[in-house]
Amino acid sequence: MNEKLVRQSIQKTIFTNLTSISNVLSVTFVGSFVDHKDLSGISDIDTIVICDHLTEDVFNSCIEAVDSINLSDHGLQEYILKINSSFGPLKFDEPNLAVIHLMVYDLQSHRQHVILSPFTCLDWERSESVVGMRLQQIFPVGRLQPRDFVEARRGLGNYIDDLKNGVISIRDYEFTDNIVSEAKRSHPLDDRHRGEYAYHIVRNLVLNGLKLMYGENKLYSSSELERGIEMLMDSKSSEHDEKFKQLSKLKNKRSIVYPEWTLSWVYKFVSDFQESFISRWENAQTIYFIRHAQTVLNDGTFLGQGRDPEILNTEHPAFQGNNIKTVYSSPAKRCVVTAKLIFPQVTITKDNRLKEINYASAEGMTFETLKIQHPKIIDEWSKGKDPHFPDGGENTSGVLSRLNNFLGEISGKIDGATVVMTHNVVLRCLIGEAHDIPQQEWHLLSIPHAEPLEFKIMAGRLISNIPRSQLGNIFTALGKV
Repeated sequence: MNEKLVRQSIQKTIFTNLTSISNVLSVTFVGSFVDHKDLSGISDIDTIVICDHLTEDVFNSCIEAVDSINLSDHGLQEYILKINSSFGPLKFDEPNLAVIHLMVYDLQSHRQHVILSPFTCLDWERSESVVGMRLQQIFPVGRLQPRDFVEARRGLGNYIDDLKNGVISIRDYEFTDNIVSEAKRSHPLDDRHRGEYAYHIVRNLVLNGLKLMYGENKLYSSSELERGIEMLMDSKSSEHDEKFKQLSKLKNKRSIVYPEWTLSWVYKFVSDFQESFISRWENAQTIYFIRHAQTVLNDGTFLGQGRDPEILNTEHPAFQGNNIKTVYSSPAKRCVVTAKLIFPQVTITKDNRLKEINYASAEGMTFETLKIQHPKIIDEWSKGKDPHFPDGGENTSGVLSRLNNFLGEISGKIDGATVVMTHNVVLRCLIGEAHDIPQQEWHLLSIPHAEPLEFKIMAGRLISNIPRSQLGNIFTALGKV
């Protein structure tokens, strides 16, 4: 049996069957079935389907499309096919069992899943085995953030709760009167799942910790994960490294028997990881970036350096962050006044590098007027280029350059929580670069007025730490929702 050809044949059939459903926009294979080159992932063929609108009929059509596959046609005469349509890390690793783990979302539920489960969705975005739109084109995760580890699904709190209760948490769809909902249920941790889940928890925590620290979305090797434990766990690493190696060996052998200490150890690992990680996060320097309060000229025209209106609302809620010691601001009146209103007791340091983009002769124009008077700029934008605004104006790269120059200078001076009061395009550059959004899409980022956007300085990097619900609103126009 040529295992590579078998895998390719199965993938092609699943792609063909699912994309024949008119409502389906995207099919992606993720996980071990695509990461491994042999058939070791046959017991968990993770298949992500994104449809335009999810109904019970569409869901059942997807189930039927994969359940109709004849494994004998793919050289797997001895195998039995099983469909797992639940959400969660439940495994069915039995001999001669091929499991298609079918996860179906529509556009809106995928967006919600990205916000609630950034770890899972970011890992899915690595896959090149896609037909239709890529997942990050539908709605992107961006990069991982420190707060994800305590706020997201499959974060530290979820793992601890599952371990305490001796279960794996999973979810299923329920369809009632054309309303789709998710029902949470639990699967007991039997002997095999106990070892599988323990390995899954430790591996994913370390893997995601490395993704955060390095800002990369990649699959780390076993040796890199072992070194990652040492880096992320500090003084606690030695007692965990050896046990993780033992679990890795048993996992690779597909063992169904794991040591009696497995659950007690993984619970301690999660607790120690939580203590080490939260300590590192809480002790990191914090910078809050804020866009000035709204003005009458935030009316759809290009508002840059050429006009400087008053802000509309002079009443703003008290800042809820840490004790702010330093405030940097663009010299624009709309920024300085906003800063003084929110931080009346703090001296404000003005910095020209925080100015809004210079639109030059395009100042005050609408997009439609710019399109008529300067069609070449629009044409270059459509080709993914970064033209300057006409008659000596700036481009996006110029704004990013002066922002990075400012950040490089102040990073060594920060002592306590710091605020940077600035503008729309500046913050689009900041968040676009921090979350690895293609530069030609930064203009789609929706930056709120007078809302703090939290960042941390960790491992020498400025790392976004914005609540996922807030970040989802910023990303809204990026996706296909």
